[in-house]
Formats: sequence, structure tokens, C-alpha cells
Amino acid sequence: MTKKDSFLLESSSLRGTERAIDVFLRYLEAEEAMVIFGIPGGLLHPFFEAVDADPRFRLIVTKHEEGAAFMADGFARTSRRLAVCAGTAGPGATNLLTGISCAFADGVPLLVLTGQAASHAIGKGAAQETGREDMDIVAMFRPVTKYSAMVTSPEALPAHLRRALRSALSGRPGPVHLNVPVDFWEKPVKEEWFDPKTYRPSSQTFDRSAVQKATRALLGARHPVLLIGSGVSISGAESKVRTLAELIPARVATTPRAKGIFPENHPLSLGVFGFAGHKLARETILGSGVDILMTIGASLNETTTLNWHSDLEPSICLIQLDIDSDRVGRNYPVDIPLIGDAGAILTEIVYHTHRYIREGEVHRSNWSPEIPVPPWPQRCLEPALISSNAVPLTPQRWRSDLQLSLPGNAVIFSDIGGHMLFNIHYLCIRDEQKFELNLGFGSMGHGTAAPIGAALADPQRPVIAIIGDGCFTMNGMELITAAEYDVPVVWIVEHNNMHGITWHGSKMVGIKRPMKAIKYKKQLDIAGIAKAMGLATFVVERPGEMTKVLPEALAIPGPSLIEVRVDCEIPPPLGDRAKTVAGFVKN
Repeated sequence: MTKKDSFLLESSSLRGTERAIDVFLRYLEAEEAMVIFGIPGGLLHPFFEAVDADPRFRLIVTKHEEGAAFMADGFARTSRRLAVCAGTAGPGATNLLTGISCAFADGVPLLVLTGQAASHAIGKGAAQETGREDMDIVAMFRPVTKYSAMVTSPEALPAHLRRALRSALSGRPGPVHLNVPVDFWEKPVKEEWFDPKTYRPSSQTFDRSAVQKATRALLGARHPVLLIGSGVSISGAESKVRTLAELIPARVATTPRAKGIFPENHPLSLGVFGFAGHKLARETILGSGVDILMTIGASLNETTTLNWHSDLEPSICLIQLDIDSDRVGRNYPVDIPLIGDAGAILTEIVYHTHRYIREGEVHRSNWSPEIPVPPWPQRCLEPALISSNAVPLTPQRWRSDLQLSLPGNAVIFSDIGGHMLFNIHYLCIRDEQKFELNLGFGSMGHGTAAPIGAALADPQRPVIAIIGDGCFTMNGMELITAAEYDVPVVWIVEHNNMHGITWHGSKMVGIKRPMKAIKYKKQLDIAGIAKAMGLATFVVERPGEMTKVLPEALAIPGPSLIEVRVDCEIPPPLGDRAKTVAGFVKN
């Protein structure tokens, strides 16, 4: 008998029936949610105790509950499966909120579990009690989850769990929250088992007539453009977008958050449109030549549309595809709405495109892969800084060096800050590479902690996090978590000794005076701090060094950090964002 079989036999024979915790874990196993991120605490102790003792599961104890939420988010983004994070009552629960908000904004499926005082003590002022009568943690989570509920009895737990899982994984994914009184976990329950496929509906339905109308519009377009959003990645429809673009053919741009979903070295790629994006994408989409624009999984929010630029509307037809009907037509009038899963609808459009072509129809597009867009460096601002040999390093130069040594299947996370703008604009994400950016909620620290979850979800792919020193000082203690569990992430910390986006932005908005308080008063030793945490560390200060250092860092079986010391006076590509902020203040 294996250790797992022995454990299951022991659990099922306890008290002659299943405990609530046994049923709960069985559903998690059925959903392949086998890694739990969190910090154990008293009012969730029975759950953590059971997970820790169960050989089927792996418990990752983080250094802060926000880090647990970020790591679960990274796990779910990479695996495209449900991930689980948990925190005890009181501050354990509230510490999760920022991470859960990020997942909610970006459509990431998480199960969030929080502790609660014993059912008989609720309302009496128990330690860390967060019931309806007091602080109401369920209400706190409700705006940033698809479902938030307190379990009212042990017998009700399976039904609440199924409802939560159905919500998290149906339609546009997102986080869900269950708050469980501490005395319920060990109680016996009788459960009629539901297989996951019996309680979660498919999202494959769509309007066939609208799909055929969209197909004919695309085939008849002279200058069709596809604007790709992160919904394409959520659906796993990257290859379908590429097939469609090459069939029509159409030029393709991505939103900042969807960077790299369409390979940026592809001859049809325009790069990024929107925040820190590329001139070619902007001039093409906002120019007068685009007759058909199809957006796919893009909500057309502020950072994508350059503050809802009026010239984004094409001359003939706007097609918007999204799984969430509330996002379709929200900011621009839509001629052909397509509501449903991007993968399912794109499959149908590709099918009809092939059929029409077989029947003798010919596309009218003037775009052609044989007439490619300009090569990557020519699309970027300040090309002289990309090849600069100056010391201190330019942010553009070390990214150019990084590009030469990035593995072809790398997963690259960017945190939030000035470094993010350089990443969006100057990195070229190719073919099998993947770029992850939490720009929906825009929380610093996500790109620092989430890569740990990503590396645990897919240990065969190299995971690299590009963060700023501000992000490192905010959430860098989670690097200890990576060191404790030997998680092979490479952190690249761009060190300019300040919050760069605020420093340079303050010179462009308001009274246009640099905000001196945002600069650190003393020079940080990033590599020294990371070394004390147990990471292998490197320092890059000169042009060309990154090409040697990154392969060394990737060869280390555990986590490592590369501190890159850059010229702090070089501003990130912040112009459009500064204009937007100035406009908001002005209005």
C-alpha cells in the first residue's frame, strides 16, 4: 500500500464518514488544484493541518498573505488552472485583498479561503472575528470576487464550494472566496459526489450569424487590423489568432497587457498599441487607412486606447469579441458584437474563411507578410540608447543584451513601475516566449511574487522577473520563499534608487517639479540583501555583461538575482500616460 493509499484509507475511515475537510480536498484534487499558498493561522488551522499532512498536496508557506495571493495568481496564469490561496481570519484575510483584486481585474481563477471564528462564538467578539455583525470579511471580498460567502454549516460546504468553483471557472474566469468557521472542518458530512464536468457549463456557445458576418467583413477589408487583448491568453487562443491573421492577412497589434500573445517578430506585427506602445501601432490604428478593426479579448480601457482616443474607430466596421457582454460596446459603438469564448469563435471564423476561399472568394487585404513591417529596433524610441556603450548603463542597452540571451520558451514577468514601460516598449517577445503583466489593477509587487507560482506551475520553462528596486523593497521578502523551496526564478532588478515612474512623471504633470521625496536617501545594496536571503547574486554595470550573466543565473538550480545598475536620469516612455493624467486633472 502506498503512502497516498494509506492516507486516504485513514481519512475515509475516520468517524465512519467523511469530514468536511476531506470532501473539500477531494474537490480540489478533481480540479487539479494541488498547490496551496498561504500562511497558517489559528482560525484556519484544521485546513492547513490537513493539507500539510496530505501527500497529494503541497503547501507553500509565504512571507505575507499578499504574496500568497500573487503566487497563486502566477500559478493560475501559467497553468490556466484554478489556484488556491488561504489566510486565517482578521489581518490574514485583509492582507489577501490586494492580490485578489489583481486576479479579479485580469480574469484569473483563484479559490480564496479565509478562516472564521467558531460558529457558536460569532457575534460575541471572538479574537479576529470577521462576521457580518462586526467587520464582515465576506462583504470586503465581494467587490473583487465573482462569489463571496460564509459557509453557514458543515453540510452546506460542498454546495458552496461547487458554486464557487463554477463561478471561478465559467465565462470570464476570476477569484472566488469562501469564509469557513473553524469548527466546521472536522465535522462529518454526507456528500453526493459531483464530477467537475457536471457542475461547470461550457462557454463555447456563440451567435453563428454574427460570426459569418464578421468573417465576410474581414475578407472584404482593404486594411484589416486585429487588436489582441489578454482574453486571448485566458482562452488559450494564441495559435488561432495567428492563423486568422495570416489567412486574411491582417496587421496585428496587442494591448500592453497582451504583449507577446502575437509574436512581435512576426512580419504582420505592429507591436503594442497603447500605454508605452509603439509608433507604428499608433499611426496605423489611429490613422485613416484602417477600414475593419477587430478587437479580441480587449476591454478597450484607458491604457489600451490612449485615454479613449476618438480616432480608434475604423472607417467601416468595428468588430468586438469578448466573453463578457458588459465590455462590448462600453466605450466605442460596435458594428458586429461577438459574445463568447475567443478560442471557440476564432475557430469558427477560421473555418468559414477557409470555406469561403475554397468557394472562390479572394481576400481584398493590401497587407502582406511578404511586405513586413520595419524590424524591431526601428519601431522603438531613441535607437541610439539601445546600442549605447555608456556607463552607467542605459535601460535600453541592457534590455537589448537581455534579448540576445533570453531562452526561446522563457516566461517573462514584469512588475509595475518605470521598468515596466521600458519592458513594454523595448523588449521583443518572440514565438514561444510569454510575457506577464498585471496592468489591470496595476499593483506593485505582483511581478515580484507571482513568478514563484509560475515556476511551480511549469518547472520546465525558465521564469524571469524584471522588477524595479521599488518593487523589490515592497515585496522582496518573498524571495526568501523561493529560496526555502528552491524555486528556480531569476529576478532582474533595475536599480535606479528611486520610484522612477513617479520621479519622471512628476516632471511632466502638475507643477512639473520632480518629487524629491521619492528618491531613496541611501544607496541600496540589492544584491547584498538578496544574498543574505539565500539567493545566488550577480551585478551588471556595463554593456554586454547581461549576455554572460543571464545564462549563468539560469543554470543555477535554485533562485537567483541580477542587480542592474542604470542611469537614473533616462526617463521611461511615459509621454502618453503623462498626457492622460494631465487631462484627468484638467477635467
